[in-house]
Amino acid sequence: MRQSTITSIICTLCVLSTVIISFIVYMDIDNSFSFGFMLGYIFFIIIVSLYWIITLIINIKNIKWFELRKRLFKFIGLFISFSAAIYIFNYIFRSSEIGIYDLSTPLAMALSLTFFDLVFFKDKES
Repeated sequence: MRQSTITSIICTLCVLSTVIISFIVYMDIDNSFSFGFMLGYIFFIIIVSLYWIITLIINIKNIKWFELRKRLFKFIGLFISFSAAIYIFNYIFRSSEIGIYDLSTPLAMALSLTFFDLVFFKDKES
């Protein structure tokens, strides 16, 4: 597997712009350039997310059913494990009400660990 050029460029831009945004927020810089940069960053993150979702869907179509089934079982196992860990830690450390929003982090972690290579890498044969 090798990483595609456009994905490398997108990841580099994302890391650099995140560092710049962190600096702007930490230093509390308030001018028109920083506001425009933040709006551009938000727009960039939305476009990149859509690109990664489309790439994932296209690459899922190209894998065999056995591989997809294996990945789905891995996703379900990871999601259940992460959800259980979140609920246990919330019960131990934060005895408050557990809401549905607690499922977003395990869902994102399970999806990224299961389908990471389909988004960021492409086969050498391609």
